[in-house]
Amino acid sequence: MAESTTLEAIKRAMDAEMEAHTYYSHSAQKATNPKGKDMFRQLAALELNHYNNLKALHDSLHEGNGWIAYDGTQSSDTTPAPEGTDSSREEDFKDDVLSILSKAIEDEKKASAYYTTLANKITDPAGKELFTKLAAEEKVHTKILNDQWYSLNNQGVWLWGD
Repeated sequence: MAESTTLEAIKRAMDAEMEAHTYYSHSAQKATNPKGKDMFRQLAALELNHYNNLKALHDSLHEGNGWIAYDGTQSSDTTPAPEGTDSSREEDFKDDVLSILSKAIEDEKKASAYYTTLANKITDPAGKELFTKLAAEEKVHTKILNDQWYSLNNQGVWLWGD
C-alpha cells in the first residue's frame, strides 16, 4: 500500500472513530438508564482511544518514523453503574435505544471489516498487527452491543455491568 494511500486510509479511520465517539457520547446523554449511560460512556472512551492511537500512527508515518506499536484498548473505568430501584429496566426509552444500538452494531461491523481489509493490505508486521487488533476490538464492541440489543428487545433489561 502506497504511503499516501495508507495515510488517507488512516485518516478515514480516524474520522470514523471520532464519529463513533461522538455518537456514543450523545447516546450516553440520551439514555435514561444508568447502565445504558455507563455502557455508552465507556464505548465513547474506547473509540476516543482508538482515535488517539490512529492519530499517533498517522503522525508517525507522516513524519517518516514508521509504524508504532499498539497494545490494544481496554476500558480503564470499571466503576459499576449506579444502583437504583430496578435500574436495569429500560421501558420508556426502549424503542429509541434499540434504534441506537442497531445503528451502532452496523457501524462496528463496518469498522471491523475496514480494519480487516487494511490489515490484509499492509505488509509491515506492526501495521498488520495494529489493524488486526483494531478489527478484533470492534468485533468485541459489536458483541457487547448485540448482547444489549437482544436483552433489551426480549426482556427489557440491560445486561451491562452484571
